[in-house]
Amino acid sequence: MQPIPTSPQEALTILRDPNSEEWQRDYAMRMASVLEEATADIIAIARNPDEPEALQQRAAETLGFVWREQDILTSADISGFAPAALQEILFQRRQGEPFRGDQ
Repeated sequence: MQPIPTSPQEALTILRDPNSEEWQRDYAMRMASVLEEATADIIAIARNPDEPEALQQRAAETLGFVWREQDILTSADISGFAPAALQEILFQRRQGEPFRGDQ
């Protein structure tokens, strides 16, 4: 178990650590997103069908915040996103409903 990160760099380390628990990676993702180098890791989570849906959704939500600030939300490449991430990013773009998981 990783400690709770206190800096974006620590958060990125937790995000990249395969031994980190899902809740730790979820928590770390938002903090790490301020680092440009974290974007590729977050996109990889959104595209990985083996990641839990909740983590895919959080990745898309986080990318929505990052890309909105960069003014590229509607033009960023979302090809290959896993279904949960795709649904969430389309919601962030105001092109669909939010991801709600199994209901």
